[in-house]
Amino acid sequence: MRYFDTGVLLKLYLPEPRAAEAVSFVNASPGKPPVNILHELEMRSALRQKAGRGELTQIECETLIAQVESDLTASVHERVAVSWPDVFATAESLSAAHGISTLCRSLDTLHVALAPELAATEFCTFDLRQARMAAAAGLNVIP
Repeated sequence: MRYFDTGVLLKLYLPEPRAAEAVSFVNASPGKPPVNILHELEMRSALRQKAGRGELTQIECETLIAQVESDLTASVHERVAVSWPDVFATAESLSAAHGISTLCRSLDTLHVALAPELAATEFCTFDLRQARMAAAAGLNVIP
């Protein structure tokens, strides 16, 4: 299974740099992208920030949030549940072991910790620090 960080999934909805690459990674993935409540919160939050900075109108923001929800309801993505205490424990272990060398932030570390919880062996991100953390965790980093 391939795990996608929020930055990659967001590019499925926005014409950002590397969006075509993100679409290719998702389309090449066997199965639907797993999405958890952290992804959902981060995606909505990022869209609202873009509206707050004037990069999206309020209507565009609301439309994109509705599109994400529609895709989840239509099973374009696979909504997954996880054991959050286990994920946080793994994230703390990863941070203790690799936080100094990778400089990976807590939310990015949580995503790395989510991947093995979902039995993912591949991790797709455009974030260099997160990629270093994922590699340190033994995941195959895409790209």
